[in-house]
Amino acid sequence: MTEPEPKSPKSTPLARPDKEAGEPAETDAEVAAGPESPTTAAAPASWTRARRMAASPLVWDLFLAVITAVWPLLFTKLFYPGRVNIDIANQYLQAAGEHAPSDWHPPVMSAVWHVLMVITGEPGSLLVLQVGMLAVASWLIGVLIHRNGAPRWVSLLGPAIMITPWVVSQMTTLWKDTQMAVSLLLAAVLLVITRIVPKAWILWLPAIALLVYAVGVRKNAVFAVVPIAVYGGWCLVHLWRNRRGRAADSASSAGSASPESSETTAASAKRGRPILLTAASSLIVLLIIAAGVKVTDAAIASQVEVEKTGQISQILLDDVMFSVPDAELKKSGAPKELTDHISSARDKCLEMGEIWDAYWNCYGKGESGRAFSPVAYQDELKQLWLDEVVSYPLRYVEYRTAVFSYYFFTSGLEYWPAEWKGEAEKAGFEPGDPKGDYIFKPYVEDFALGTFPMLFKPWFWALVAVVLLGLGYRSHRRGSGGSGSVRTRSFWPEITALAASALCYIFGYFPIVPANHFRYTFWPALALTAAVVLAIAMWRRRPDTTKNGSAHGRSDPDRDAATPPGSASSKSES
Repeated sequence: MTEPEPKSPKSTPLARPDKEAGEPAETDAEVAAGPESPTTAAAPASWTRARRMAASPLVWDLFLAVITAVWPLLFTKLFYPGRVNIDIANQYLQAAGEHAPSDWHPPVMSAVWHVLMVITGEPGSLLVLQVGMLAVASWLIGVLIHRNGAPRWVSLLGPAIMITPWVVSQMTTLWKDTQMAVSLLLAAVLLVITRIVPKAWILWLPAIALLVYAVGVRKNAVFAVVPIAVYGGWCLVHLWRNRRGRAADSASSAGSASPESSETTAASAKRGRPILLTAASSLIVLLIIAAGVKVTDAAIASQVEVEKTGQISQILLDDVMFSVPDAELKKSGAPKELTDHISSARDKCLEMGEIWDAYWNCYGKGESGRAFSPVAYQDELKQLWLDEVVSYPLRYVEYRTAVFSYYFFTSGLEYWPAEWKGEAEKAGFEPGDPKGDYIFKPYVEDFALGTFPMLFKPWFWALVAVVLLGLGYRSHRRGSGGSGSVRTRSFWPEITALAASALCYIFGYFPIVPANHFRYTFWPALALTAAVVLAIAMWRRRPDTTKNGSAHGRSDPDRDAATPPGSASSKSES
């Protein structure tokens, strides 16, 4: 029998006598290289630490904050203290104490502006607040996208919301519509955080305050707030169900429930979704917002005397003037001075080609002839509206359809240039630097409006809302009919809420729209831009996790760092 040949020494690890048991033996290459120097060992270690720090979610959040802050600083510098029209100039004079407050425009914006000027001494502080709220909302959207598993480049779309032409066009001017829109967006984002981040319920307080402010500055904001309130109510019910589910899981783990009975209980719970509970909690949220608006108005009225102007008469005047035939107007029994004034003003408006906004176009404004002064015969005008407009719904709908169609398919006043500074100079409001127009006016008017005019039309944003709602419904159907596998957190509830809010706001203008200004469409455009960004984040996110928490059988350290354990639900939320 021949003896086996000994193994080659080159293939055998050489063991050092000082190696402890269990340590890997050194190879020939390691022995030849000799002992590792401290400098050589420190370099890879420091490089590894630097890479880990760069990959940290917190570092990326700070990077997003930096790039988000650059734009508001530049924008504020170029457009400070903000652009002003006749409405804004009137609110500024009220905030400065030079005009008596009135309710033609909701006084809460003037009150906030007054407080800001008392604190800072600067009329442009309202522009800083306006741009700041948008910046915070955009940054938080980027953080939410990154922390929920989307690639980092997608999270840059959050701050990019601020530089879209339809957003730039309205952020230059201190419209109450813009104040409303940025308040609604920030409130919605805060509510999203309360759903995703554990123990973030404290953010409900600023969210409710922002919703109250939005309704305060523009009463028809209620159309936009209702879907957001429903989303908030759903979040409350969702939080309650999760807590109850955890308590039930703890109880079942201590007991001896069989898997079959657990599956039956889960299935029955899924079939018995608490729709009534969601409706009740949504109603509570709406009532809290309504109470906040009432309390705010009462607090302002306790400090200053607010003149009652009956601004709703402006809408009633349009309905009567353009939907009631002249013969019926004459025999209506209303005061002759009122009917004659309406009849003559209608002829003037029709000659101008205007079928709305008669108060400003042809009626001669209010009783005193001053802007924002009350219309004469308000009670008689209201009775005339009840008798001759409401009693004839077909001709009312015909008139309102004509007006809404013009608003829905066209747009105007997309950008307020620096040369329109007459009202600002009358009010003593310092005009901003016209240099901003050389940069942004071509971007908004020549590029965006000239090349893609649909971006400023209500019909386009209504179409985007319908598409997103359809995709959200399909996602919900897929989630409810799935096999119960673990899925990552979905943004479809937020996308659905924003799309529904935009759509409700657009069609909420049917009975009241006074013009086709793009500022009336700014909230739908802003809300749906955010919704599209969230949808892109959903589509570009890394694959859904499997039951063992890995993606396609592999762990993802960046994903694990971005989404901490316990912050994502194991149930479908679409």
